[in-house]
Amino acid sequence: MLNTQHLITFRTLVETGSFTQTARQLGLTQPAVSQHIQKLEKGLGEALLIRHGRTTELTEAGALLYQHVIDLNQCYEAFVTRWQQRVASREEIRTTA
Repeated sequence: MLNTQHLITFRTLVETGSFTQTARQLGLTQPAVSQHIQKLEKGLGEALLIRHGRTTELTEAGALLYQHVIDLNQCYEAFVTRWQQRVASREEIRTTA
């Protein structure tokens, strides 16, 4: 099972390109960021990143996961928007009744 926090850490790492910046942005320690990535890689059975000192490069598996994380985030945002519209419309009905 994939851990949502690990996916957020992975997305942030890909977007910042830095374990240090990812840790700072998410309020984690650098070892925690590394641990999240290692757990994802272990759970998926494949390396997601190639580490080059302080920089990283996505593997093919990492690129695939990143795209799906982006898709999941867009799906979540669409759900939140629709839910908020639903709640607002129900409140509007209550106030006009």
